[in-house]
Amino acid sequence: MNERKWSRRDVLLAGTGLGMGMAFPSMARAQAYPTKPVKVEVGFSPGGLTDVLARMVAQGLSDKLGGQFVVENKTGNAGNIATTFVAKAAPDGYTLLVSSVGQIAVSPHTDPSMQVDPVKELAHITMIGEGDFVLAINPEVPAKDIREFIALVKKNPGKYFYGDSGAGGNLHLYTEYFLMQAGLDVQPVHYRGGTALMPDFLSNRVQMSLNSYPVTEAHIKAGKLRPLLVIGKQREPQLPNVPTASEIGMSELAVCTNWFGVHTTKGTPEPIIKTLNETIVAFLRTDAAREKLIASGIRPVGDTPQAFGARIAADYQTFGAVARKAKIKIE
Repeated sequence: MNERKWSRRDVLLAGTGLGMGMAFPSMARAQAYPTKPVKVEVGFSPGGLTDVLARMVAQGLSDKLGGQFVVENKTGNAGNIATTFVAKAAPDGYTLLVSSVGQIAVSPHTDPSMQVDPVKELAHITMIGEGDFVLAINPEVPAKDIREFIALVKKNPGKYFYGDSGAGGNLHLYTEYFLMQAGLDVQPVHYRGGTALMPDFLSNRVQMSLNSYPVTEAHIKAGKLRPLLVIGKQREPQLPNVPTASEIGMSELAVCTNWFGVHTTKGTPEPIIKTLNETIVAFLRTDAAREKLIASGIRPVGDTPQAFGARIAADYQTFGAVARKAKIKIE
């Protein structure tokens, strides 16, 4: 057999992937993503904030990567059906999860029915953004600010009630964390979502509730609810006179934010995770994405998988300790 003699042109063409019928076609195919539609799972109903953010990110990915990113709503069990579906999917980058904080860092401690550990069984791609929660009271409660409210409740332990959007969820846990820090005895009433809660809150059947500002904005502006405190990191621009928890000496509550993130199945190849992270982060930095997030009460983030994973791990530990101390468990 005659050994082929390579010319300088052969070497150059092979190095660029040309000639000899393409040098490494399998490598080129392996690096292409996506080559088929990608499922973007959401654990909540269409129209909610998690769903809105998922559709925004899916469109951004479709535009930038040229593939189809299709949102699917797998509702139920506080988002945990979608979490489980993604955790058990093939680790190929074709099944994504857009989550809220409760699914990832709260439910594992409060919901015994969870079948997966989202911290360990998901690959965390990036945080989309985070917002803060506003603690408000019905104006029939005789307190004009947070200090007056704390003093009033301490004089009347067990007399007042708070409402949340679901037992074992992040608002249940965050409210209990506030009560721990303030040393207050307020009785919980759990509802199936914020829509079910609001009539009782406005009619003073429950006196206190913690919600994102967009949920209560209209009622606050109409004088039907009184904002007392921001649970989270920053003052709400529309409520410049309402202090943060840190400003009244409860800095531990700064971690209680309303964050949303993108994840996929553990074991997904790093090049795909890198592509997804870089594409989403670039999209979140566009003016259109930033404006939409800010209008929804969310500060854009777009961090690295490492930074997002570290935040999840820290929140997981903090909220686990709160759940155990407050004995929060869905029966």
